[in-house]
Amino acid sequence: MRMFLISVAAAVSTLALSASVDAKTFTRKVVENNDKCYLVEYIPSTYIYNTKGKKVSGESRSWVGNIADGAVIIKRRNPAVYIQTRKLLEQDHYTLVSQGC
Repeated sequence: MRMFLISVAAAVSTLALSASVDAKTFTRKVVENNDKCYLVEYIPSTYIYNTKGKKVSGESRSWVGNIADGAVIIKRRNPAVYIQTRKLLEQDHYTLVSQGC
């Protein structure tokens, strides 16, 4: 009887140890193809503006007033006149911005 109890105790302890080993499970997070998260961002065209692009007329000076009426006569400066030009630096496009997932 004693041998039987020892063998039963050994069997029970073996089952208890194996049950505790089976209870420990681990999960591993696998990122397939090393995927990364990106946000799509629209970038509009970028221009550089030149306010002194094409010259229409140069600087001049003139007299303003009427001598006949006896009014005050002023010597006036007229600045040059230009047509503004612009140059395309970068066309509009989409870009992917890493979000870091």
